[in-house]
Amino acid sequence: MSKAIKKQYLKALNRKLKKESGGKFDTVFVFYPLGAKPKNATGVTASGPADTQVLEVMDAVQARVFAKFENSEEFG
Repeated sequence: MSKAIKKQYLKALNRKLKKESGGKFDTVFVFYPLGAKPKNATGVTASGPADTQVLEVMDAVQARVFAKFENSEEFG
């Protein structure tokens, strides 16, 4: 995945998370390992501690956004 696609993916994750949570969560998606730049990122993770409810929503959001990117012509 290119650096540009990684940045688009992270932005899409956080937009969808904000929409689904109504902006109530303090936790957001960040590149993994923490502090990694897009070119060095190997994945995404939560920005900090999160309870079970938040993690469940984040998991669902990531699954939907990943499926959209996977089926996109821009992904590959």
